[in-house]
Amino acid sequence: MILSTHAVVGAALASLMPSHPVAAFAVGFASHFVIDSIPHWDYPLRSISLGPGARNNVRMTAARVRDLAVIGFDGLAGLVLAVAIFGTEANLVAVVAGAVGGILPDPLKFVYTLYPCEPLATLERFHNWIHSKRKLDWPLGVSSQIAFASAVIGAAVAARLAN
Repeated sequence: MILSTHAVVGAALASLMPSHPVAAFAVGFASHFVIDSIPHWDYPLRSISLGPGARNNVRMTAARVRDLAVIGFDGLAGLVLAVAIFGTEANLVAVVAGAVGGILPDPLKFVYTLYPCEPLATLERFHNWIHSKRKLDWPLGVSSQIAFASAVIGAAVAARLAN
């Protein structure tokens, strides 16, 4: 899944526990792995490798700047959407915590390629194990993520209205 999807799902779950930001972060973090197990599309990266055995460096190249811009835009768009859809004065900290928790496992994959040690090694093995091996092609993969995020948003809103 792309970071925006992870952020929106994490925030949706967090909105159901507005006074528990630590739990919201944990649920957002856990949601990352659950939804990564669903077949999906990921945008291609030109300079950053996250697969098993990947070893990156911190040297800046034009491709690396492009990748970081795409990743940064995706993550920021997800946070903005999460706050815009679910954020209120009463739950803002929890919603942001859930969104950040939902995003965090992917940046930790990159950190692992720079520093392959525990507990990142165990997290990396788990992330690779649970991640769907089936990849969807564009545009089906993008439209399926939009539909999935929309369904999660609808379910979260319905659950909040029921309470």
